[in-house]
Amino acid sequence: MAVDMKQMIAETLTALLQRKSVDKITVKELVDACGISRQAFYYHFQDIMEVIEWITARALQNAVDVSLAAPSAQEAIKAVILALRENKRLIQHLMASQRRAEIERLLVQSTRVYLEKMLRAKATGLSINPSDLETAINFYSYGLVGMLIENLNGNQDPDLLSRQFYGLLTGEIWSPEVAADRHQA
Repeated sequence: MAVDMKQMIAETLTALLQRKSVDKITVKELVDACGISRQAFYYHFQDIMEVIEWITARALQNAVDVSLAAPSAQEAIKAVILALRENKRLIQHLMASQRRAEIERLLVQSTRVYLEKMLRAKATGLSINPSDLETAINFYSYGLVGMLIENLNGNQDPDLLSRQFYGLLTGEIWSPEVAADRHQA
């Protein structure tokens, strides 16, 4: 069976990132750990950040697939929260690197793509001005990424967090009836 070289490089980088910051990992270390030549690496990727982008794109597609299969939007959000928590150490190493700004931009862009795909799939018939939609997607992308990064260290209940995110996304969190129900709970 043929080896998926990109997948092998990505898995090896992911394993290295569990132990150390992206700033400390060189292409030489990565190719040595993979048992491949530098030429083989550069055939598939330009640099380590491109590997991270590829990993993120694959994770994004998986999140979209899981979300589309979830029985509800709140369960879809919960699945994303749980996936991020499973990769907590990896994300913390990426966020602790000198490339934090690049990583944050990548996370925000991935969240934008995720939200756009979910809107196309789940919010058919939505009538909103394209400019307003762009503003809303930007707002939610930055906000959700910030909150998810902040909650990587927390032990907040994923059910509560997904309910709160869902409430923010739908506007239900501002509803007087919902607020009264939450206050009583």
